[in-house]
Amino acid sequence: MPKGRQEMKFRSEFEPYLLTIQHNSKKPLTKWSPQSGGDGGRNWLRRPDHFNIAVILAPYSPYFVLDIDGEKGYKNLQGLQIVYGKLPRTFTVKSPSGWHYYFRYQQGIKRSIGWLAPSIDIICHGYTLLPGSVIDGKRYEVLDDVAIVSAPNWLIRLASNTSRQIDMPAKKKTAAQYDGEDYEFKVWRARKYVEKMPPAVQGQGGHTQLLRVCNILVHKFRLDDADCRDILMDYNARCVPPFASYKELFRKISETRKWHE
Repeated sequence: MPKGRQEMKFRSEFEPYLLTIQHNSKKPLTKWSPQSGGDGGRNWLRRPDHFNIAVILAPYSPYFVLDIDGEKGYKNLQGLQIVYGKLPRTFTVKSPSGWHYYFRYQQGIKRSIGWLAPSIDIICHGYTLLPGSVIDGKRYEVLDDVAIVSAPNWLIRLASNTSRQIDMPAKKKTAAQYDGEDYEFKVWRARKYVEKMPPAVQGQGGHTQLLRVCNILVHKFRLDDADCRDILMDYNARCVPPFASYKELFRKISETRKWHE
């Protein structure tokens, strides 16, 4: 077995969908279209230390890839998992810029760039480089060599969604950045978090519950005052009874911030 193939460690199920890629590139070695299928890696097998290798993705193979780009993408993936649940273990590759999680394709999943969250992409209708490929001296490597599994239901639902029912805000070019996570995505995640919190009920520790919500917004998510107020107004509508004065409501944010300082 050629040395390059040993380093690559591609799964045998990939073989019908292999595609030879130019040296230090992501471009196919020969003219290619998804409908034409792969070349089985024949050219790569002749010169495994010279060419790169890729696998064709859905709908022309059984796979799609969740592409996480850099630390920001990883932080945003953690945010999605907090809201929806953890990803199952599956075949995972460390790319030069992030991580590739391979999943079984299901009808309806669509290619998207930054739609689930900033720096998180769904890759299908094309191909992706496999371990052993090298770009500018940086190698794709196997991170978790386990079987490729089906994506969790929440990821399938979001990856198939074209109506933006998850109500993700548009990214603002001037948005602040905290801990590598896109700020607008952080606001959306904070809103979803508070929506799951119980309302403040008078006579049942309602004041303490309100302070708990303020603490979550100010300290856990570290949101600006304006975004804290917007989320708190929505939360107030669920309180029993709602706080009559918004001035009093917003004062809790200032008190929480001053207490922390």
